[in-house]
Amino acid sequence: MQRRWQVRVGSAAASVVVLLVGEARAAGARTALPTPPSPIFGGAEAEICAFPGVVSLGDGSTRCTGALVHPRLVLYAAHCGATGMKVGFGESAQAPAHTVEPELCRVHPDYGGIGDEAVDFAFCRLAEPAPVPVLPIAFGCEAALLEPKAEATIVGFGEAESGSGDGPKRWAAAPVRLVLADYFEVGGLTEAGPCAGDSGGPALLRAADDTWRVFGVASVHAAGCGGIGHYAYASAAIDWLEAEAELDLTPCHAGDGAWQPDFRCSGFAPADSAGAGAWTDLCAAAPAGPAGTSCGPAFDASADDTPPTVVITSPTAGPQPMVVEIVAEAADVGWGVAEVALEIDGKLQASDAEPPWRFGAAEFPAGSHTLVAIAEDAVGHVARSEPVVIEVGADSASSGGESGGDEGCGCRSGGERGGLAWLVFGTWWMGHVRRARRHDRR
Repeated sequence: MQRRWQVRVGSAAASVVVLLVGEARAAGARTALPTPPSPIFGGAEAEICAFPGVVSLGDGSTRCTGALVHPRLVLYAAHCGATGMKVGFGESAQAPAHTVEPELCRVHPDYGGIGDEAVDFAFCRLAEPAPVPVLPIAFGCEAALLEPKAEATIVGFGEAESGSGDGPKRWAAAPVRLVLADYFEVGGLTEAGPCAGDSGGPALLRAADDTWRVFGVASVHAAGCGGIGHYAYASAAIDWLEAEAELDLTPCHAGDGAWQPDFRCSGFAPADSAGAGAWTDLCAAAPAGPAGTSCGPAFDASADDTPPTVVITSPTAGPQPMVVEIVAEAADVGWGVAEVALEIDGKLQASDAEPPWRFGAAEFPAGSHTLVAIAEDAVGHVARSEPVVIEVGADSASSGGESGGDEGCGCRSGGERGGLAWLVFGTWWMGHVRRARRHDRR
């Protein structure tokens, strides 16, 4: 599998139209070429490798800002669009140090246009995990940090003044003004505030463990540059994001907000504005926080002596068509499930290092086949599921692809990529890359 994380040197200059709604405007860029930058209303240009998880997004005509809230997911604003987006890592939206083409971008289906702050959400899912500390979405007890007069930190690639100066990554401390039903207000009134190009950028607050949390997504700003920013509640997007992107965005909490960390609740971006390292080595020197303790003890505060549990939920035993979707469920009461592998007819076929544990579609030849899921937790305990035996008839209908023959199945992911080789080498390799990075951070 070809790696997408390659150094790119070049310009990504673009322009966007600023849209007005009453006295509020969406952030974008402009139609004129940028002028030399200056700090935006009390803000400052980011140092190299500072806020590495704040990224630029553009489609050639629109430029916005986003936040890496999961190693494979960038959260930004719906009004920026989702077609033809590229994600830029670095300190310049015009010449990013690394440019990544996401495998999927989507806009919230309920978004109705500028001013609809409550659902002004979009995301891009990356094919590979970005090797920089993430900025997780605030959840559970962390929500209590958002209150009037709290000091937020806003980051974006927007204009330094109305009509000019967009492109460099800038940050500023700005107070939370009001906490309203659909959005909260940040900055302005002589304090730093967002401008065109900052759309989708995060409003960050410092968690109790001294790491950043994303509380808001920049939606619109009142009046001109530096006006009061309206930020959508990032936590309101979690259910939609997890369903659409098929990623777990709350590694520190259960679905009801209770503190339930696993090993992924670690290595978050420290609440600091200093840069460290260089993009030539993907900011390897950038610090990552310890195991999260924002709402309770760290995931490794107690020993994990219990193996995980795992079960194949799809398919069920018995007659099946030739093409079958394979899904497993795994859980661990200790440090969390690190990986789930799929064994078919005694041969390891694929593995997945991210919940939910899905293996796409597998095409089987006629006959009896035995499926087993193998779960490994973060400590190294391994558990095997009860085998599921399926019977595939010689005349079963198949929807695309060639028969896997006597050697097993031909596996593919959601119909987007075909062939057993992709799952074996692609997913397996990606899983071990993720686990290696996890252990390096600890």
